[in-house]
Amino acid sequence: MSKSGRTDYDRPLGAKAYASMAQVEGLRLSKASSARLEETKGMSQDQRRAEILRAYGASKRK
Repeated sequence: MSKSGRTDYDRPLGAKAYASMAQVEGLRLSKASSARLEETKGMSQDQRRAEILRAYGASKRK
């Protein structure tokens, strides 16, 4: 738990943290994924989620 009293799961995972975690897990981001992470810096969590869904063609609910 952090000093502010918020738990870690209350915070969205940032691009740098995601890339670090992926590396530890032995995953490598594709060039497109790396570029997408750079393009989405500064976007809100909802905007980033929408961009990822758009990239993978999941804009329609099933």
